[in-house]
Amino acid sequence: MHRKNTQLPASLQRAYCRAIYRVHGEPKHASDWWLQVGVHQPRLLAGYAQHRVRCATYLTACNPHGQLLDADDNALRMRQLCEALAAEDWIFDNGFGEDPQGRWPGEASVLIWGMDASKARFWGERQQQNALLFCAADAIPRMLWLR
Repeated sequence: MHRKNTQLPASLQRAYCRAIYRVHGEPKHASDWWLQVGVHQPRLLAGYAQHRVRCATYLTACNPHGQLLDADDNALRMRQLCEALAAEDWIFDNGFGEDPQGRWPGEASVLIWGMDASKARFWGERQQQNALLFCAADAIPRMLWLR
């Protein structure tokens, strides 16, 4: 979960690892489910089977390098991310990352089906993120530190 050579302070690493990463399966969010670092998520396995993939990446474009932006700027960044993903034919579901302690505002996000760790690192760095959530074939989400 933690990487010793990350530039991020331990308190920030812990905050990322405690976050709740929601996935909206339906437009009305009636079937929301979530990811947590280190917690097996059977819904990932169902998604892997549905999309014929063996991994997924949870990513946001909000608040680059942890710098808070206003809602309009974050919305624009997310629109641009979704357009770029769609242009490359990635399949993704909308999500929303939340700090359960409420110290950090929630962030719109996407769960990208079939995006491996290498591509995830590329997309995360392109979005200027500190970290992202990578889900391997075992359906246990792990932090992938980018800084």
